[in-house]
Amino acid sequence: MPSRRIVVGAVIMIVVAVLGWTYYQSLVPAIHPDHDHGLENLAGGGFLRVEAVEGGQRNLVGRPGRVLILHWFELGTRSGVSDLPMLVDYASSVAGDPGIEVVLIAAGQKREAALAWARAHGVPTANLYVDPQGRTASLIGVQNFPDALIYDSEGHLVHQARGPMDWASAETRAAIEGFKSAGGAHTH
Repeated sequence: MPSRRIVVGAVIMIVVAVLGWTYYQSLVPAIHPDHDHGLENLAGGGFLRVEAVEGGQRNLVGRPGRVLILHWFELGTRSGVSDLPMLVDYASSVAGDPGIEVVLIAAGQKREAALAWARAHGVPTANLYVDPQGRTASLIGVQNFPDALIYDSEGHLVHQARGPMDWASAETRAAIEGFKSAGGAHTH
């Protein structure tokens, strides 16, 4: 029969492990089909990291202070990059607008591969990131590519577009302009 110290020690270790796991899970967004969470919910210590193709990392958690468009795509598939030319044109058109930021994230890619692809296709690299293992995409609920998540300046998810999006349409541009003002409606 195990001694009392061993039993008490084992119970304490289990309690600490459960508390640690619970805390760890609180640092990442809830994963559910509606994406009611926003980036602002993680400002207390969460993480959603992506790697810049030019070097360094970025944590996407917190209040962005402007409309933030996170566009995940997958290199090597026609559908995964189908709307990128329009999005790159859109990003160039709003580059001087302090109220909008467009972030391109290549899922499952290494920096070198994404950088070579961007240079070969004339894609600017200032806002090009990679999610090498797809961890951040998984944590935020992105499963298929392309997928665009649009957050308002407070970090609330206001729109999600699964699949290609028409970035050149007047309706899309008007909706994004509308998200710059407070109170943008949550849409899918």
